[in-house]
Amino acid sequence: MWRTDRRVSWSMVSLLLSLTGAPVLAAIIWVPPALGRDSGIRPVQPGLLVVAPEARGVVTLGAGRAVQLDETGLRVTNGSTLLFRTVRGGSPMSALLGEVEGSGGDRVEQISAVMSNLDIDRLSIKPGEVTRSGRLTSSEGSLPATIVVRLEGARRVVTAEAKGADAVVVHSARELGTRGRAPGLPDRLLRKRAWWVGGGAPPVTDAYTTELGVIVGVGPQGSHRGVDLRRMGHTDLHAWSPRETVTMTSYRRTVQE
Repeated sequence: MWRTDRRVSWSMVSLLLSLTGAPVLAAIIWVPPALGRDSGIRPVQPGLLVVAPEARGVVTLGAGRAVQLDETGLRVTNGSTLLFRTVRGGSPMSALLGEVEGSGGDRVEQISAVMSNLDIDRLSIKPGEVTRSGRLTSSEGSLPATIVVRLEGARRVVTAEAKGADAVVVHSARELGTRGRAPGLPDRLLRKRAWWVGGGAPPVTDAYTTELGVIVGVGPQGSHRGVDLRRMGHTDLHAWSPRETVTMTSYRRTVQE
């Protein structure tokens, strides 16, 4: 009798494991990235991107550098070499209302509103600089937005601004070999986590390198900044300022250079 009961008990346990195994496994896989391993950086989903026909296309900045924006996203190139790109098929940027509480490694983003649908309808070109303008919207509100790409010597600088926002998130694409640069981020491959850049609001801006041969910096200096790689295909760059700067400096000499 005892043996029969034991067989029944083990059968019930096996049945329960088979029914709950998938959700448990999913929780093991997805919960830590979703929580950010207590980074305090909140995940922000990019919205829709709409670009008016007159604001689309490729603009040459000079010296072989160019910038392209259409419904697939933003791309910065040097000849045929890709230097930087935003997520495909989504808004390159979002605006946040809220604040950062705490200090050092105990900082937490408190977000009260997110505006992530970007509608670009104007294009302005100057020597070495291109500006695209429009609005970021959501059910929570609307803010004027601009994306400026310009040459600054050997650097290419993307400035994403949302007037009236407390923070801006640039939704860049994930690149292979993303490696942190000390002292801002851990000097190792970065994946499946989110980090604050530095222990406070330090002057360091260079955050990481990629296999595209580019050093990527996040600014402005003195603001709370974070790098979030928890979502597949994304490297979301947070800056608690109405204006975020993303710099690209090539460390790999190319044929075009």
